[in-house]
Amino acid sequence: MKFLKETLITVAGCAFMAAGITLFLLPNQLSSGGFNGIATILYYLFGAKIGTTTLILNIPLFIIAYIKMGKGFFVRAIVRNSSFFTSFKCF
Repeated sequence: MKFLKETLITVAGCAFMAAGITLFLLPNQLSSGGFNGIATILYYLFGAKIGTTTLILNIPLFIIAYIKMGKGFFVRAIVRNSSFFTSFKCF
């Protein structure tokens, strides 16, 4: 039950974040920080999709998370990143 509640809250947060980037940052040619900022810059330069670029940039972190933090953390990270990636398709 805790995992389900945590996942639903995370999916909603990812949807809000994707909406904010798509509806506010991109039209105003702004960039956020971290991998999302790098993905936004690649979008401006080459037209690369932000969700896909963020997913690709996070792959090394997924591997490190699996090794250092364990399977549970790894699964939660995959769910969160996948929901963020999917949210970009909606906006």
